Amino acid sequence: GLLALDGVELDAARERDAANAFLSHFRVRRLEAEAIRDSLLAVSGRLDATQFGPPVSIGDRTRRSLYLNVRRNNLSPFLEIFDAPKPFTTLGRRDTTNVPAQSLALLNDPFVIDLARAWAAKAIAAEPEVNARVRWMFEAAFARPPSAEESAKASAYLEQLARDAAVPAGQLAASERVWQDFAQSLFNLKEFIYVR
Repeated sequence: GLLALDGVELDAARERDAANAFLSHFRVRRLEAEAIRDSLLAVSGRLDATQFGPPVSIGDRTRRSLYLNVRRNNLSPFLEIFDAPKPFTTLGRRDTTNVPAQSLALLNDPFVIDLARAWAAKAIAAEPEVNARVRWMFEAAFARPPSAEESAKASAYLEQLARDAAVPAGQLAASERVWQDFAQSLFNLKEFIYVR
């Protein structure tokens, strides 16, 4: 049967088989551009999961990336940054880069900012208590609860965001601005776009 590795066993396997010659662990890989876009839409609650139908324009910000109409003279800048193939030539294997433009897109792209705002509003409505909301957001983004250390760091970060935005301590739970910044910070964690 298959052997399930816990954190200690996995660390030992990586140490003994650093080059992964014996396939003792899964190589870290980045999601494709379309999967990153669809993940952002799904987590924020904006994904239109309707199946089938005609292709939609790049301006449609809710349909899955599979349904985007690809035109050579009107490519999606967001997808291009994350190495979506260009329809000019054939490509046997996609490039996978890790360049500053990708992090900048997750920080500054209006599409991502809008999705962070939507996710913040959804989180505020879903969970009234701050710690429960942090847990809910971690589970939505990473399919796991935060560790104790991550919860403590998230609380400290939220308090700092509230101070920076001049939000009174008692209004942290209701501040959409603070939760939007927190949502966007979760989008920017490597765990959001990399599979281990």
